[in-house]
Amino acid sequence: MKKAVNKFIEFILIVIIIGCIAIIGKRGYGALTTKMSEREINKITNSINMNVSQGASEFDIREQKSLAALKKFQQMNQDVKGMIEIPGTWVYYPVMQSDDNEFYLDRDVKAEYSEGGSIFMDAENNSDFSDTNTVIYGHHMWINSMFTALDEFRKQDFAEKNNVIYITDNDGMKEYHVFSAYGTPADYDYRTLEFSDPDEKIEYLNKLKNKSEVSLDSGEFNKDSQIITLSTCAYDFDDWRLAVHAVRVK
Repeated sequence: MKKAVNKFIEFILIVIIIGCIAIIGKRGYGALTTKMSEREINKITNSINMNVSQGASEFDIREQKSLAALKKFQQMNQDVKGMIEIPGTWVYYPVMQSDDNEFYLDRDVKAEYSEGGSIFMDAENNSDFSDTNTVIYGHHMWINSMFTALDEFRKQDFAEKNNVIYITDNDGMKEYHVFSAYGTPADYDYRTLEFSDPDEKIEYLNKLKNKSEVSLDSGEFNKDSQIITLSTCAYDFDDWRLAVHAVRVK
């Protein structure tokens, strides 16, 4: 009897070990596909050489580089709608958009499998970033990749020193300043795209600002204000999200 019990315990332990190995292997493969995708992106962005005119501003130089990168990525995939850059982080990615919000959850810029997926715009947004609220999604990875860097915006010191986000589309580069960052339940209303009433719009933007965990001076909103919302998973609680909002200034 004792021998049979020991064999049963050994069997259970073997099953557990095999299960753990499978989980580790899956995570390792997922990290590998994500890093391979990032290497491809970095290879393209780092290969861009420009003839910078004398007296060109930092903004102009960034814009020229991002426009050149955007053109290269669009030659690979017409779903590329822009580039996003967050100075102070590793975030410098093409922004994808498809007919639904599932496709690029696990596909890279070539539309091939990658656990980390891509940074992508909400399917309901205008592809030229012209909505009141352009929502951009990205995974929160267990490695330093994609939108994991957004965690830093929940820290006052970092958010104050690194509050600029650049979005580049075919019309040029747009500059945004972060005005709010917070964790929230996934069903919280932070992704409304457009408003018919200007007063309702301003009230909504102030609501997002007041929810922030950090204090940032972004000025007053008006009827023409446009924002981007960066959204990723957060792990404060079950089904939680991290939202970072930034208003367009240039």
